Amino acid sequence: MKQKVFIFGGVTLLVLALIGLNAASFSRKNLEPDSEVKPNRSTYNTDATGTRAVYDLLAETGRNVTRWQEKPSALLAANKNKPSTFVIIGKPRRPVSDTDAEQIMRWVSEGGKLVIIDRSPMSELIKTTANREIKVNGSNEGGFGANPNETAEMTNKVVALKPIQPTVYTQNVNAVMPSIFASRIELKYITDNEFEVKTDEPEIGGANRESKNLPAAQTPKPTSTKDKEPPQSVKVSPVTQSSEESYPDDDEPPPMKTPTPKSPAIGTGKSAGSDEPPPPKTVNSVTPFVYLSNEKGILLADFPYGNGEVVFLSDPYIVANNGISLADNAQLAINLLSTQNGITAFDEYHQGYGTNDNRLFAYFEGTPVIAVFAQLGLLAALFFWSSGRRFARPLPFENANRLSKLEYVGAMAEIQANTKAYDLAIENIFAEFRRKLIRFGGADNTISNENLAEIIAERSKLNAPELTKLMNDCVAIRQGEPTNKREVFDLVKRMREIEESLGIKRGLRK
Repeated sequence: MKQKVFIFGGVTLLVLALIGLNAASFSRKNLEPDSEVKPNRSTYNTDATGTRAVYDLLAETGRNVTRWQEKPSALLAANKNKPSTFVIIGKPRRPVSDTDAEQIMRWVSEGGKLVIIDRSPMSELIKTTANREIKVNGSNEGGFGANPNETAEMTNKVVALKPIQPTVYTQNVNAVMPSIFASRIELKYITDNEFEVKTDEPEIGGANRESKNLPAAQTPKPTSTKDKEPPQSVKVSPVTQSSEESYPDDDEPPPMKTPTPKSPAIGTGKSAGSDEPPPPKTVNSVTPFVYLSNEKGILLADFPYGNGEVVFLSDPYIVANNGISLADNAQLAINLLSTQNGITAFDEYHQGYGTNDNRLFAYFEGTPVIAVFAQLGLLAALFFWSSGRRFARPLPFENANRLSKLEYVGAMAEIQANTKAYDLAIENIFAEFRRKLIRFGGADNTISNENLAEIIAERSKLNAPELTKLMNDCVAIRQGEPTNKREVFDLVKRMREIEESLGIKRGLRK
């Protein structure tokens, strides 16, 4: 027993020593400061490059928002919590796989709205079923050492952009202030033949044709540029467009150039000779729409994709904590991310949160607790492994002591129990019992059972007839009277009780 106490005490001291060493050697990792080179666009981040402000703004103004921490495949599940707007901001810390991108775009094609706010987005997410080629050009303004907490550095020599057409996305927005890192979008028109060859999207809701494998003769030639659009059955977000807008009837319509605020743009809805644009008008179109741009390129546009749409804003600074308060950036964020019916879901799964992370490990991340648990597990494994092995020579088998004083008694009792020799057991026990009574009463061996019972009754509180009957029953069994195990047990029990009451029971020697 003492040896086990020493072992337990030694293990306890070892565990405490390990915990002390881990605590002494632990040094907290310095948190990396926010920078535009390696930003953290999570809605949990309250620093400069985070997006906690826009999330709280939407929540506090009554919008139905949530942080999406499941895999993109859950977007395709038909349930009441299915989002209608899915928002991906910045470069995610968990890479978006090809499978994830495919599932997201499938959800968009079924009528979802995908909002991408990034300077260099994945090409798999910036796609359209319209005959347009989308290209994202990075900024060449420099400023890579700009401090994200300094507005002057982030917007050095940047001019605020004004909306080029009145739409639901630019409602109540007078100007938007981007950063020096803002990318620009370039849209290039693709002819009908080029579109048939380049497109590789599956047919989604009748929005795209699988014609790239057909002979050229089977592809109908449109008679006008209006018919050159690939057959689509899609609905883009509410935008404004003049009913008189059309491309000239020539063989190749001009590419969609970046419109400037001073020149009439495609879909501006501004008629010739009119100073004020007509009221916003909702239309169904298969053409991308531009909302913010200047001579350098497009900053905000949306593209149809199947029955849904992809909205692309090329500068996260506009919705980040350090830029949302500038100009009308907050109003633009509300217009882009709000939805009338449904949920706006911010993608936190690809920001490192969600089903692939162990919540227990995440809670203790950055502390020595995980190392302590690992070391305790190793000690437990070593204990169970060593308990089943010997590290010394084999010990001989223990020999039983054949000289025990009770060995004969135990052997005789076992023989009598196996052979049911109850008369022999009563004979041995009753003979010893009667000798004790004779010695107690001071009589000789020739005295009868009746007289012996009267003498014992006079010197004790025992009943003489009952004692006489007990001794006569024992004599009868000893002389061959049939009996059973139960009767013998009762007689022996009664004799032991009488011995104990008279104080003549044999004690154990110490």
